[in-house]
Amino acid sequence: MRAYLLILLFLFSCQKSIDPKFEESNYPVEVEKIILNKCATTGCHNDKSFQNAANLNLRSWSKMLEGGVGGSVVIPYFLDQSSLFQFVNTYSNLGLIATPTMPLNAPVLSTDEVLTIKNWIENGCRNKANELPFQQNYANRKKAYICNQGCDLVSVVDVETNLVIRYVKVGHDPNAIELPHGVKTSKDGKYWYVCFNAGSYFQKYDAQTDSLISETNIGPGNWNVIGISPDDNTGYVSNLTSNGKLVVVNLQTMQIQNTIGGSGLLNSPHGIALTKTGDTIYVSAQYGNTIYRIVPSIPQIDKISVEKGKAPVTTPQLKDPHEILMSPDFSKYFITCEASDEVVVMDAKVDTILKTIPVGIYPKALAYSKNRNLLFVTCQEDNSLLYPTLKVIGTVYVIDMNTLNVVKILDEKFYQPHGIAVDDRTNKLYVVSRNSNPNGPAPHHASGCDGRNGFFHVIDLNTWKAIKRNSELSTDPYNIDIR
Repeated sequence: MRAYLLILLFLFSCQKSIDPKFEESNYPVEVEKIILNKCATTGCHNDKSFQNAANLNLRSWSKMLEGGVGGSVVIPYFLDQSSLFQFVNTYSNLGLIATPTMPLNAPVLSTDEVLTIKNWIENGCRNKANELPFQQNYANRKKAYICNQGCDLVSVVDVETNLVIRYVKVGHDPNAIELPHGVKTSKDGKYWYVCFNAGSYFQKYDAQTDSLISETNIGPGNWNVIGISPDDNTGYVSNLTSNGKLVVVNLQTMQIQNTIGGSGLLNSPHGIALTKTGDTIYVSAQYGNTIYRIVPSIPQIDKISVEKGKAPVTTPQLKDPHEILMSPDFSKYFITCEASDEVVVMDAKVDTILKTIPVGIYPKALAYSKNRNLLFVTCQEDNSLLYPTLKVIGTVYVIDMNTLNVVKILDEKFYQPHGIAVDDRTNKLYVVSRNSNPNGPAPHHASGCDGRNGFFHVIDLNTWKAIKRNSELSTDPYNIDIR
């Protein structure tokens, strides 16, 4: 799937002549010398030929920030996530190496030149005026946050350009991979939160600066999903263990308020959905046919079956409810069932089944477009009909939330799509592919962590066409939320 990159790169041999300077490159002087003499040259990454060189134009700093076919090529402060460095580096002691070596069919960069590029990126890959990439109005940008489980990173995507503009190192222990699994933005857009599959901390970040504000030790557990109350004051985090629980956190003080569960009350709790007032919480039991209805004020926990005519049980491979999502009007809620390849629709007033909708193989995450009244479901292991001979696995089912019928199946070049989010303001759908299976498409560049880089698609909901394909992320990207 990445072969086209190699084809494009080898078609054009870079020459040493530099195009006339129609505009200032805006690179720092030492970086400019290297890039304009070795990269933005005739037949390669310049204004005239960049479309045949992985669509990457290095003629100026601002052009470079537009990225190439694999997405962003430099990330401030993150050398391991900056493919520009990897493709010009040939010295293993300096960092990761990617092939084919650039400049193509020309002498490799010297140690000093590679060090210049390395130091520039590690210091923020600033321009000649010392400005960081995408620094202007950074605090108010609309951003998508994608947690990368394999590298303890959260990718920050600029929604206007669909480019990764930052990586944030998350987790409490710098010497361990804690597997960031759930990411959630506050409704007011001021904060975002992360929980970990293999960590004990729950973290809060400032969405204006994307810096850590606070964290609290919620204890060891397999922490999966974050729910936030309508007033943004309370957070709920699910612990996916056989004797599981929800930890309740005051999001203002970041102190634990309560714990719901223990003594066998919750079996493998996962998905979380809250009613409009936040007085009732629905939680899926990952295994069996059961969801829990929790009223914390009483307290009360009821079991509800999502299988018609069957009592609620937690025996694996019946339905295996995974995620829960309330409809925009809170009249019903939707549940993905991994074992039965279905979406179960429940009446929120009486908690009875309205309809069971067959979807693709292994349905996982849910998102809706309020403007279009459409529900989107990632089916992580579904078979592609459009690309049966390519390395493609997974689809997105589209359901009309009024008729409860499947109206479309998005069959793009996904590979194990999981995370999904809708931005109604820009009419875009974001689909995150894990690509954790070793049979998936080869990543465009290396990663500093074990595992395989994933990628994301951006789909225009007006045309149903992908406007951004295969933008590479870090290792095993899992969930996404939009500020």
